[in-house]
Amino acid sequence: MSEVRAAFVLSLFIGSIVAGVVVQRVSDTGVKENPYSQLDKVEEPAVTAELATAIANGDAKVLADRLDTDTLTALREALMSPAGAPIADVRSVRFVGATGKGSRVLAGYILSGKDMSGIDAIVGFVLDVENGQIVGVN
Repeated sequence: MSEVRAAFVLSLFIGSIVAGVVVQRVSDTGVKENPYSQLDKVEEPAVTAELATAIANGDAKVLADRLDTDTLTALREALMSPAGAPIADVRSVRFVGATGKGSRVLAGYILSGKDMSGIDAIVGFVLDVENGQIVGVN
């Protein structure tokens, strides 16, 4: 009688697994569509590439020529290290991607260097370009 009971428990276990697989296959609706539209990737804008080169080379004249006072202040704030000190020694500025919609483009960069206290820092920032001009920094 114990062999019959063991066989019954084993068949009940296997039957439950098979029933679960069948119910899952019947009730699965598949992959759901993303409700958010995706933005197209675009090439690096020339104006932001020029600005990134100026940051990497420490060219204050190009920065002052290309940006208005408010945008230049926003860039200074964006380029603070996580410790709150300004970046003093820029090792590299790397373009990571850009996206656009209409005449507006957002270009992302990663800056690595050392801050004023000598601590290594990595900072990410996004340049907002509209109609070929940089209008904002995040």
